[in-house]
Amino acid sequence: MALALLVGSGVAAAAPDPGSTPSPDPNAAPSSRPAAGPEKERQAGHRPESGKNPQAGPSFKQKDGVWQVDSTETVLRNTVTDKDNDKANLTFEVYTTDADGKPKTQVKLNDSEYGVLVSDYVPSGERAQVTVPVGKLKPGVTYTFHTSAYDGGLYETEWSPWANFRIRDRAVDIKLPEPDKDAPTLNQDTYQERQLIRQPSAFPVPPSEPPIGYSASDGWSCGRLNEKTGIQPCSRLVPDDSKKTRDALRNGARGTKAELPHLVDWCEGLGSSYIKRFEACIAGFKYEYHGIVIKDGRPTGETLYAAWAVGQEVKLSGTSPTFKQQLTLVPLEIDKDFGSVTLNVEFDCLLSDRCSSGQQSWDGALVWTSANPWSHTAVGTTDHTWNAADKADTLDLSTKITAYAPVTNPAASRWITDDAQVRCDKIFSTTKPGCTFHKYIPTWTFHTKKFPVAAAHAWLIQAKLPNHPGSETHKKPMFYLPKATSNVHGRNPQKNRDVICPKVSGNAWAKAKGHPETTLLTDISSGDVRSCDEFAYAATYNSGGMPKSMDGLNEVASGDACLQTYSKRAKQGEWHLYDDDREAAPTFKEVCGRSTMSNWMNTQSMQSFPSEFSQKYRLLDKDPYWVDTPGFEHCDATKATVKCTVPRP
Repeated sequence: MALALLVGSGVAAAAPDPGSTPSPDPNAAPSSRPAAGPEKERQAGHRPESGKNPQAGPSFKQKDGVWQVDSTETVLRNTVTDKDNDKANLTFEVYTTDADGKPKTQVKLNDSEYGVLVSDYVPSGERAQVTVPVGKLKPGVTYTFHTSAYDGGLYETEWSPWANFRIRDRAVDIKLPEPDKDAPTLNQDTYQERQLIRQPSAFPVPPSEPPIGYSASDGWSCGRLNEKTGIQPCSRLVPDDSKKTRDALRNGARGTKAELPHLVDWCEGLGSSYIKRFEACIAGFKYEYHGIVIKDGRPTGETLYAAWAVGQEVKLSGTSPTFKQQLTLVPLEIDKDFGSVTLNVEFDCLLSDRCSSGQQSWDGALVWTSANPWSHTAVGTTDHTWNAADKADTLDLSTKITAYAPVTNPAASRWITDDAQVRCDKIFSTTKPGCTFHKYIPTWTFHTKKFPVAAAHAWLIQAKLPNHPGSETHKKPMFYLPKATSNVHGRNPQKNRDVICPKVSGNAWAKAKGHPETTLLTDISSGDVRSCDEFAYAATYNSGGMPKSMDGLNEVASGDACLQTYSKRAKQGEWHLYDDDREAAPTFKEVCGRSTMSNWMNTQSMQSFPSEFSQKYRLLDKDPYWVDTPGFEHCDATKATVKCTVPRP
């Protein structure tokens, strides 16, 4: 996908063919270069004549007297008349122009002696036209042409008036390096950044008593008043990203200098909660246990206070229904009047008929005394096993802590982290049952160094088009479409591809209609051919081929409605992704992209997608994911034309 190259608004001249002969005198008689046939000196009758209004297109519109042409596959036309009503044709001769717009150097339009194009014969008074082959004219260049008529025996004595025309500038030109075929496969794990999630939601644990002097809306869950001591126990979970709490979860209980164990190595010192596809670090909160001193049914204002920094870590497996979780409890304060506080912890996955929990194992007692409140940290672990149902289940991991002391009754709080909901499935026939944090959105990262053209195409469509498929910046994820037996609509992703890259007269679209100047990588793959690359991918709901009736987001009637590009090697070590110069410039309002590129480049860039991404991260129907294209961060897609060099020069 290439960044657009705009040649400036000034006149640009095309370089002559290095193998061409010197340009003829453009004003010499047409019979001096009889490309249409021999002049018959004694031919009776009138000479045919070119029209006085030669035209160039598409779209056959003028600006300041210059025809504005949308395509290098330019159509040139003019009328031709013959007073004898003979059929006649026209010879079309094209030149580059100088700074004044005058003819400069002849452009060889074919390999014939004269380098001109000759139209078919047409009846007198009608238009004759030719189409210039691809590659003969260049974008952003002003040319001029004239015509001469021939009726099979006689040429007209003078050429038609000159008509200047300018080929549109490129809208896209992304300059790229040579593909590094030996670059190792990317490890997609290294590109999965942690995702910030909402903090846990706490719930009261019945039976709970109304708090005396406290508010349930503040999260307090309270137990029964101890009639002997006059103390009501209450507990809650409190968000806390303070340095004190972070340090406690990094260093353990004050003064112990313990090295805390971790299920997930990136959890240390976090002040908020995060997930990856298989890992969760739930932190930035504390568990509080209060004893409210009551006298004559009213609080005295005296409160006993205890608190623990809480760190929860969960590690799933993509290839097993069994996963582990760990809870770290670091004391922050124990009021001396409690004497001691004991905690009871219960782990649950809230789907008892399909999820079983193992025994808890604790490193450190769950009892803290007022005499030595920072004596130790308690770290508990357990595992859970999903009992492999037919398809998929979601599990909500729940943790309940009950606290009590010699002078108080129990009070309990339970929490669930909604954004860390676990999904286990047995859908992939090629993999074992496994579990993911399905609300984590993974990122598919292009191997720009190895497949620069494919990455450029993805970047262009994602960055420039209004629907931004797969863009995390624009919050527009891709939505995965698995095989027909695994999606709700029974849609085969190949049918999406067939819309964007259809067969044409039995041939692949790229072979039949792809840009003929597309460079192949036969030095890497000897059998390389032109290939059609679509973006967004066929295996997504973002694909232009996915019907709206099946929740498709960007349905188009055919790939002709997509932004069209192709790739070309300008010289060894320098590639470009260009917009297709055979068509009008893209509007950048398209919702899909179709690019002609090397088949090796196209197919190999996605070869590892199943094993390293969709299966590895257990993507199911409609799962979102991002697409990232490293190396294009400095490219600017906001301008009218897209032009960039990768890597940054």
